[in-house]
Amino acid sequence: MNCNSANCLMEDIPMAKKTIAELLQEAKQLREQESKIKVEMKAKKAAIAIEYADNLPAEEKQKQIAEAEKILTSAKAKAGLLKEQFKIAMKAIKSDVAFAKEILAFVNYKQNNSLPHQKNSFVVEKNLLKFNRDGIKEIVIDISKANWQKEFKAKLALQGINGDDRIADNIVYKASQLIKSNITI
Repeated sequence: MNCNSANCLMEDIPMAKKTIAELLQEAKQLREQESKIKVEMKAKKAAIAIEYADNLPAEEKQKQIAEAEKILTSAKAKAGLLKEQFKIAMKAIKSDVAFAKEILAFVNYKQNNSLPHQKNSFVVEKNLLKFNRDGIKEIVIDISKANWQKEFKAKLALQGINGDDRIADNIVYKASQLIKSNITI
């Protein structure tokens, strides 16, 4: 009978449909058979090893022991060689990492020691207050008016800085403190 595995399996299965319980029972039986076969195979291997060792002449045993020791010593030598190669490769990687860290340290040095970044900028010229902040356009307010603070807050709200979290209030407060400090009596 010449067939591939899929066709042979299909021919072995009868046309009557089996239930899931029957199929699971068959799978359980196959597992039990497999475990029995494994136990038998271990027992036969042990018997063969004992028989082989008992019937083997002493010269042959010494020869096989020497061969096994030779394999072990060559394996140890190969392991030592691979460890040395690994150490050399790791040293090269560590030197690359150290070089990269030096570059990063240099870049961070330049960034840390350059001019500081300003989040808010206030400039008072005569009766005008100019306010700059990252992400918004410059706001110019006439501080000679009595309600300049409300106008400033309204212009901040137009650019997205509203009264939430008191951000606009804090900016207006800082501006008023700056103006008070610049007034000469």
